[in-house]
Amino acid sequence: MTTPIQRFACTQCGKCCNRSPEVELSEAAALADTFVFRLMFCLFSLPDRLNGCTADAKQANASEAFYERKRLLNAIAASKSSKKVTRRGKTADYTQYLIISALTLDGGSGTCSALTGGRCSIYERRPFACRTAPFHYSRVEAATAIYLEEFVRTPGYSCDTGGTAPVVIEGGRIVDKDVHQARVDALALAERDESWRRAILRQMRLPSWNNAGLPNLQEVEANAPFGATTTSMRIAWQVAVEAGLMNHEESTRLIESQVAAIERELVAGRCVQDAHRTLLDMRAEYRSLASC
Repeated sequence: MTTPIQRFACTQCGKCCNRSPEVELSEAAALADTFVFRLMFCLFSLPDRLNGCTADAKQANASEAFYERKRLLNAIAASKSSKKVTRRGKTADYTQYLIISALTLDGGSGTCSALTGGRCSIYERRPFACRTAPFHYSRVEAATAIYLEEFVRTPGYSCDTGGTAPVVIEGGRIVDKDVHQARVDALALAERDESWRRAILRQMRLPSWNNAGLPNLQEVEANAPFGATTTSMRIAWQVAVEAGLMNHEESTRLIESQVAAIERELVAGRCVQDAHRTLLDMRAEYRSLASC
């Protein structure tokens, strides 16, 4: 049964700033001076009909959560396709959603690169994934009570859920005005980025020799069991220029910003060996583009 009221307040412990944020394409452009980004492709699949086996079935109103999840995926996905999935000897119709976004390069330090002295150094510019924590905008509102319970139970987190903390969920709905508005704004941004995602998708469907480093759909599917597929962010900016969504000067500025961000990460020396090698490769790539 849905908990009538749930309270939550951030204590600024910084413990949830322990991973690389995933952002929309426009956010990556706006934050190119802060984070080192990779263009990311991942797949999500949902059955076409509610079968009682979805993760959101724990929610009292499983049907509402299920179809809200479908609406959210439709809003942020670059494409969707039908597929047959066989599990436990039974075959069902599924819809597969391709998500195209940007992922901050994870240096392996266990903290966000924007975290300074345990505090967010870009708080006023922080991405929507952070603004909507612990209720990420891609997660269904009908299951937020479960998400909140799981979030605050994370070992090491110091969230305030006591009686003096603000009410954030009431009757299974988000009542925190700032979080609610951030979720609305995030989905509006994702909608504005639709033409950009579709332009990238068109390039992915071209013959491999003309993809300029983009994976094709088959490669993304083959890699899906092991994780998301990433490639150079410069491809997203190149596609944006070719599609008339960005001018050449802006693309050049973004490349220069990424070179500066890469240099800061290398000087900081907090990356593990694999991430360090990736940064060196990215710096060489961007420098070659800047000299053209």
